[in-house]
Amino acid sequence: MEMIAILLIVGIAIISEQQIFARFLMKGLTYTVHFSTGEAIEGENIEIVEEIVNDKHLPVPWVKTELNTSRWLEFAGSSTARASDTRFVPSVFALKPKQKCTRTRQVSALKRGNFRLETVSIVGSDLLGLVSVSKALRINETIRILPAPYELHEGDLSQEELYGEITARRFICEDPFLISGSREYTGREPMNRIHWNSTARCGELMVFNNDYTTLNRACIIINMQKSPIGEPRPLITGDTETYIKAAAFILDMLAAHNTDTDLYSNGSGGIHADGGSEKEDYYRLLRVLSDIENECSIDINDFLGQMELSGIYFHDRTDIFIITSYIDDKMLCFASMMRRRGKNVIFYCNDDSINDRRIIRVGRVNRYYFMND
Repeated sequence: MEMIAILLIVGIAIISEQQIFARFLMKGLTYTVHFSTGEAIEGENIEIVEEIVNDKHLPVPWVKTELNTSRWLEFAGSSTARASDTRFVPSVFALKPKQKCTRTRQVSALKRGNFRLETVSIVGSDLLGLVSVSKALRINETIRILPAPYELHEGDLSQEELYGEITARRFICEDPFLISGSREYTGREPMNRIHWNSTARCGELMVFNNDYTTLNRACIIINMQKSPIGEPRPLITGDTETYIKAAAFILDMLAAHNTDTDLYSNGSGGIHADGGSEKEDYYRLLRVLSDIENECSIDINDFLGQMELSGIYFHDRTDIFIITSYIDDKMLCFASMMRRRGKNVIFYCNDDSINDRRIIRVGRVNRYYFMND
């Protein structure tokens, strides 16, 4: 009788435990997740912070969460499952009553683009593992990954640019903010221009010498067209990523010299992004690069013709960079026309078989300068 009573009590306790956990396990249980930043560079390590709170007096012995996100977000030190372009990231927690648990994960972004933490599945169980309760939550957490520029080895790009003979613009007035030294006083300069330190050293009146400055403006054009033959077809995915990295490299190079840069592409709908020389302009153009899809909406030569006819894109550009998978005669005619107007035209092309007297290859990378006809 005593054994039966004990078994009866144990049975009632198990049934009660199951009913209590089945009813209250998910109540008062909240889960949040967020990125440590809203924007990062491709290849950088970022953090994903998970927070789960048990806001009730009942403990949660075992709860498992499974994040659904992009395969291009790689989690360090975690075994994750992948299906197509989706990655499933599991976590396991054990929570006491009225306890909050925070877990920080290191994540590496493998590709540029906009990525989202889409959904999370939460599965909880009781002390004996006899009850399983689950629910799914939608998450609206995104991060933008900016493209990383190519890391070219020393010597890949020449230090001397082969610009040839082009017209140099020179202003009549000196730049009052650019001081390049001192010179003798001529009697025409105001007294506030006297360089007193040089005057003391030289024993005669010396004044500040100002230099002339001009503003370089560049234009980067990405050709998303795979071949000049037939209807415009987009590049293969690998080439698209290569060209975007190349554009990021050129943009980074120009930003280092405070060059006002615009970005254009014959991708979906045509991309026109006016830039500038400020740091925020640099990141704004990187954001445009991160959003480019692998699509081609118009032939590159038609696109260049439309830009030229508009009359607002090339008239004040001093350098034009064209990133393309091929160079045809129409593109060379365009380069010739720009060259006659005193503009530098530089092609970045992954076709190493190009042999044309009008262009010259520079360095170990496939960079071509258009020369005079």
